[in-house]
Amino acid sequence: MFNLITEQWIPVQRQDGTICRIAPWQITKDLSGNPIIALNAPRPDFTGALVQFLIGLVQTALPTPDSRTWKKIFELPPSTDQLKSAFSRYESAFNLDGDVRRFMQDMEMQSGKKKPIERLLIETPREEMLKDNTDHFLK
Repeated sequence: MFNLITEQWIPVQRQDGTICRIAPWQITKDLSGNPIIALNAPRPDFTGALVQFLIGLVQTALPTPDSRTWKKIFELPPSTDQLKSAFSRYESAFNLDGDVRRFMQDMEMQSGKKKPIERLLIETPREEMLKDNTDHFLK
């Protein structure tokens, strides 16, 4: 079962130029030796989505009571063990497959027209544009 907390799926670049994939809890791994300097998604909008995902995960799993505590954590980030422990409490909510409820699955939505997955991408022409043949300038 693929899980967004436990699997190494986030593409990153380390200070020495190495490109690799990490699990979310590994974001602080090797901070003093070869830290992660950038997310390395294939598209800028995917990078933005990854940033938002990681921010939301940290805010949920490690809420800070005040700005003073936040500043201390900013200056000395949690270890990978601390992150793994904090994130593991939410592990079951991040399953992408399996027989149980899956990540971001709407259990209420039972009907509707199926659409291709590429419709999630920002540059994909909408049905009306395709129907009216007005999608000339979209790549």
